[in-house]
Amino acid sequence: MEARYFQKFQEGNSRMLTYYFDKHVRALLVFAYHIVYDHDVAEEIVQDAFTKLWFSKANISTEGHLKSFLYKVTRHRAIDYLRSHTPITSIPTTELPDDLLEADTNLLAQIIHAETLQLVYEEVKKLSPVQQRVFDLTFLEGLSAEEISARLDMTPNAVYIARSKALALLRKVCQDKDILLLIGMIEIIEYCRSKGF
Repeated sequence: MEARYFQKFQEGNSRMLTYYFDKHVRALLVFAYHIVYDHDVAEEIVQDAFTKLWFSKANISTEGHLKSFLYKVTRHRAIDYLRSHTPITSIPTTELPDDLLEADTNLLAQIIHAETLQLVYEEVKKLSPVQQRVFDLTFLEGLSAEEISARLDMTPNAVYIARSKALALLRKVCQDKDILLLIGMIEIIEYCRSKGF
């Protein structure tokens, strides 16, 4: 079935672009955000990547190539953004931090991280609306329990309970899922411990 979707995409079926957008957008947003640290810019970068994908579809040979293409374009656009928006006093425009210029091993780690978060997000969508919101504010926006309680008009204890229930449900689901999801859960649990949750 996936092969048929890819063939229709190559033939110019715009619904298949929407299919691939829905399939990859969340992970690409996380990936871009971890380079530029700006949600609006990350969204623009990912939209540009999909636009470039559409106009390059004749040169894309497989679904794996499509995915790789999206990550590479997203990474390059993010680096271009940093080059053009970094103040001269902090980093010369011809140089970037070493971590952005390292070999593709770092890129692979970033892709795995983004894809793991995508798998976690698919499970998060199955949580209650309150648990979803608390989870997003904790792990996507990095807010503390106090900040979340103020934003959602909840007590810090209610935030803690919602987060704990969400993590417990996700742990249970993870027992039957891909190892990458387990790695993602380990990262989330470690994050909670490091923040004192």
